[in-house]
Amino acid sequence: MRRRCLLFVALAFVMGAEAVPSFATGEVKLRNWYLGIQTVSGERDEFDVFAKPDLPPGVVESVGPGGGFVFGRRFGDRFLLGLQMVLTTHQIDGYEGDLLAGEALVTGTVLFNEREVVQPFVRGGVGGGMAVLEQPDLDGNVVSLGPAAIVAAGVQFRVSSRVSFELEGAGNVTNFLEVNDDATGDSWQVRTSHVGWRVGMGLYLWF
Repeated sequence: MRRRCLLFVALAFVMGAEAVPSFATGEVKLRNWYLGIQTVSGERDEFDVFAKPDLPPGVVESVGPGGGFVFGRRFGDRFLLGLQMVLTTHQIDGYEGDLLAGEALVTGTVLFNEREVVQPFVRGGVGGGMAVLEQPDLDGNVVSLGPAAIVAAGVQFRVSSRVSFELEGAGNVTNFLEVNDDATGDSWQVRTSHVGWRVGMGLYLWF
């Protein structure tokens, strides 16, 4: 993850080098729309979310790398409404496939010091969560789905009016309700929840 973080930092400064704003004189242009990519590391407390004793078929690595993207709009000076999608990959002992964990969320972010270089924030989000068990030997995966929510905080660093990058730490919870097996076409109900956390870094482009 260290290499990816260094790459994000270098890319942010290169892209923003042509237009660093003058914060001392207050000449800051706040743009409304944003699009970003993230690199993350996430942990889950458990992966027994399929309601079958042999799924997953081994011990799952609790911490896994991943990534995602964000898209949204600024309202006023400091409130951001967005769509965030994040996915992490977790290896399984003695098994060729991986287990993927992620969320698709509508998020609200409140920025502080929104006209400064350093902008702390708090964030909340609700949407859907999933756990996907890959089945390399079969035509399809096993997918567990349910509602999800996050609570997050972090800081954005403005490089220019068009570029900023972000450090985020988030806690998440997913309440799994249904499992679908793509290979067999079967589906069944499940009633279990799990919690986790993630840390990540994002590169934002503003329009």
